[in-house]
Amino acid sequence: MLRVMKFGGTSVAGAARLQAVADRTEEALREGRVALVVSAMAGETDRLLGGLAAAIEGRDDGTAEAFAARHRDECVLLEGALGAARTEAMRASLQPVFDEVAAHLAGVKLLRACPAETHAAVASAGERACALVLAAILEARGLACTALDPRRVLPCEGDPLEAQADVAAAKERVRAWRDSGGALALMPGFYGGDASGRIVLLGRGGSDLSAALLAAALEADALDIWTDVAGVFTADPRWVPEALRLDALSYDEAMELAHFGAKVLHPRTLAPVRIPGIPVRVRHTFAPADPGTRIVREAPPAPHLARGLTLLRDVSFLTLTGPGMPGVPGVAARAFGALAARRVNVVLITQASSECTLSICVRSADAPAAVASLAAEFRAEVLAQLVEPVERLDGLAVLSLVGDGMRARPGVAAALFGALGDLGCNVVAIAQGSSERSISAVVTESDGLRALPGVHARFFDTLLRVDVHLAGLGLVGRQWLAQLERSRARWRERGVELRLCSVATSKRWATDARGLAPDAADDALAAGGAWSVDALLAQVRERRPAVGVFVDCTSSDELADRYGDLVEAGLHVVAASKRLNSGPLPRYRALREKLQRHRRRFQYETNVGAGLPVIGPLHDLLAGGDEVLRVEGVLSGTLSFVYGLLEEGVPLTEAVRRAREAGFTEPDPRVDLSGLDVARKALVLARELGAPFELEDVALESALPAGCGTDGTLEEWWDRLPEFEGAVAATVEAHRAEGRVLRFVAVVEPSGCRVGPVAVDRSHPLAAVRGGENAISITSAAYSPRPLVVRGYGAGAEVTAAGVLADVLRIATGGRS
Repeated sequence: MLRVMKFGGTSVAGAARLQAVADRTEEALREGRVALVVSAMAGETDRLLGGLAAAIEGRDDGTAEAFAARHRDECVLLEGALGAARTEAMRASLQPVFDEVAAHLAGVKLLRACPAETHAAVASAGERACALVLAAILEARGLACTALDPRRVLPCEGDPLEAQADVAAAKERVRAWRDSGGALALMPGFYGGDASGRIVLLGRGGSDLSAALLAAALEADALDIWTDVAGVFTADPRWVPEALRLDALSYDEAMELAHFGAKVLHPRTLAPVRIPGIPVRVRHTFAPADPGTRIVREAPPAPHLARGLTLLRDVSFLTLTGPGMPGVPGVAARAFGALAARRVNVVLITQASSECTLSICVRSADAPAAVASLAAEFRAEVLAQLVEPVERLDGLAVLSLVGDGMRARPGVAAALFGALGDLGCNVVAIAQGSSERSISAVVTESDGLRALPGVHARFFDTLLRVDVHLAGLGLVGRQWLAQLERSRARWRERGVELRLCSVATSKRWATDARGLAPDAADDALAAGGAWSVDALLAQVRERRPAVGVFVDCTSSDELADRYGDLVEAGLHVVAASKRLNSGPLPRYRALREKLQRHRRRFQYETNVGAGLPVIGPLHDLLAGGDEVLRVEGVLSGTLSFVYGLLEEGVPLTEAVRRAREAGFTEPDPRVDLSGLDVARKALVLARELGAPFELEDVALESALPAGCGTDGTLEEWWDRLPEFEGAVAATVEAHRAEGRVLRFVAVVEPSGCRVGPVAVDRSHPLAAVRGGENAISITSAAYSPRPLVVRGYGAGAEVTAAGVLADVLRIATGGRS
């Protein structure tokens, strides 16, 4: 068994971590031979490059001294383990590297220029120094280690800063150690050697490539990449905390992920090991028991629609277009040739089928050179007005979905672009390779970062965050907060995180993008600011959450007027209030049009039955193609309670008083007894059936006896009420004698609506409804002559709040609207 093990900068960042590297090495040696490749200690390459930049400007920023001091400090920390003699020998071996860095930086400062050979020598000093320190640690443990000098064993040619290695030649250079049977070898990463033996770089991220080249040259059995993460994930965990570690993926998938921004591997790393089929494993240096991620020729099928999701940031989009492009051979070849001459790497290309437009994505740092090269190449065509000047868009990112199995799964592209649409992301361009291994969308960088968690949740079934904004802290609003607090953990286990991002009353507003504690809303409000819908809209437009829901537990008609603005900003709306659905018909229709246009949902189950499901069953019937002929309902808990007592012979005044004491009525019972609230509910039902009614189209008869009225003060009304008790009792008794009972009923038919006291036969489904119960009876083509009946206690803040929370969860989980 011959294993190549590469340790990255964070894995070797200091004495303790280098000792851990030695531990991993000893463990691997128990299974066979090992060849180590190490990066520079974390931060040192950037330090050295910064020193070069300062020197070119004629400045000495202290890089040489800081570089030497960092390594001397680590030597001090290692002295206890190595002993004085070995530590002194290690210092002596490092001194030539320190001197070389200092001399090169001084020369660059003097000349204010940096030859490529000098750049390569300085940039690689961190790897060389780290290898010397690790060699001393291994020697102190009695591990005989052969030093492999990349200048000799990795022959390269081409650009000294982006050299290409010759694997075939490297095989001959490492043959001596491979055939010797030596147990352990150590090589610094990041560089090789040219024909003259001078240092040339393999490019940033080249230490991974060094390890892959060495593995291919040695014909190793395995390559382990040890880093500071647990493997390759379905997305970058920094942006998607719920990302899943992948057990395995193919070389091709890994190369696509790396090309489109995955940070674990350098894009060129896998090419040397892909052809011989050397398995690669990405391991976590600080969790060695973790299995990591295997990269092999053929990985088991992904359990999800794709293998991973990436976001490549800092991208510019260049467009070449003009009437002189269609049918002209070689336009694309000329464009790519011009870019190649300026060493500009093309991230993504897309071309219109008309051949009128060629679009290219490049890294933003390369954009000026790319625009200049294309402008020069097509200068004559621009002057002849055959091609327009190159158009450049900055601030973009490429969001890519990657997976070998996507080619056999229809609808993946539709799901991706549908998810982006749901998140309100505008797609600038799309691209898909002929292998169907990746689908890419060019979006703004801010949209890309915002969309990642939502798209990831759609494809990988991970935690879906739902940002909720609550308006109204009356009885229902407070009950809703209490139920949210109780249910959050349960829903999190089911993959949905309900995050309370703001709470508002008519005067105050508390907001926190990370989520407020529902049981601390009052404290948050006390420390909050003034509330306005516009402030909320500004926040939502800036953040554009994956799923955002506005919950209205107020009775504000002014707030209902702003539902359309909330929808346009990307929010779904849940309304306990029926103000919108029973308000002016033009406003009702305008909101429906905006909901459809912006693909948002409006949930209002509690508008009619409060906690009793009414809207849902009605939608189900209509969605199934049934024809609803008639809807009858006892839709007021107050009037259900009062009419039940009247049936028992309780006088009217006493019945109303008991209803108020039980908490059924408003402080002024005349509001409930007028029947206006039931009329609004009947209007909501009529509009669900497609009727273009306004509130004045509902025929309303008050529950108050004729002549009782609502004039005067509340006290005067209470004094007047006993005068009508006899007439009411006589009416109730007359109906009883005929085998009927009096109920306050809403009747909704396609031809019209009426609301008021109705005498129903005792066999009628509504006859038994009393004591505060609500009930609805739906007669349809399918449910006739026996109607569909829904009955139960719907009134009360607790059950209403439960209905509102259920509406939020329907949106989160894609349930019925």
